[in-house]
Order: sequence, then structure tokens, then C-alpha cells
Amino acid sequence: MAYKTNLTVRFGDVDKAGIVYYPVILHYLHVAQEDFFTDYVRMPYHRLIEEERLGFPAVSDSTEFIKPIKYGDILEIMVYVSHVGKSSITFKFRIHERDSRELLVRSSQTKVAVNMDTWEPVQIPEKYHTIFSRCHPE
Repeated sequence: MAYKTNLTVRFGDVDKAGIVYYPVILHYLHVAQEDFFTDYVRMPYHRLIEEERLGFPAVSDSTEFIKPIKYGDILEIMVYVSHVGKSSITFKFRIHERDSRELLVRSSQTKVAVNMDTWEPVQIPEKYHTIFSRCHPE
């Protein structure tokens, strides 16, 4: 099952045009990924990094900005996993306006599991591989 989280657009997230500045949207996706680790994986991302010395930096990103996002919008961000390899994982994200359900952003990001001390790729631990494999779209 896919994971969903909500986020409200803040005043500081918008640019002079009155819409969310596009790098902020990438930040929203990372916030959703961190929420996914906390709520779905049951391992807060900061603890994964600090205690297990395991991180998932992005190596590829393809994001489609479909409609502008405005200050005050309440967003629903859906996260699911489309592929889990030995050391990589591909997350898919969809951002909808929560009430209208209008699709605003579609993104695909590939992350690689790395040892946080050496920054070398490592195999995704089996316990996480199993959890990731269950996170499919609805």
C-alpha cells in the first residue's frame, strides 16, 4: 500500500510570482520521504543515518511540475516504491491538492543505499528491502 502524508504550504515557500519555488517542491518530496521512514518503515530517517550509518542519497530525479502550488494549499503527498534492487530503490511521488484531488506534481527518484562513513554503496538490509517491497500504489 502507498504511503500518504499532508503538508501545508507556508508563506516562506513562495516566490515573487506567488507560487512555490520549484526547489522547495523537491524539499517537500524529501520531507514526505522522511515521514515515510518514520511512519511506514518505523525507523525515523535521522536515526537510520545516526544509529545504523545508512543513508539513501538521490542519484536520479525526474520531476514534472504540472500545476502551480500556492501559499496556503494543503497538499497530500503519496509515496510508493516502484523498484527495489540490491542497493537502490526508486521512489515515486504524487502531490495532489488535498481537497480537490488535483494532480500538481509527479516525480520519480532513485536513491542508493550508502554507508554514511565511507559513502560507498551497500546492500539494502533485508528488513528494509522487505518493507520497501510492500509499498505499492493503491
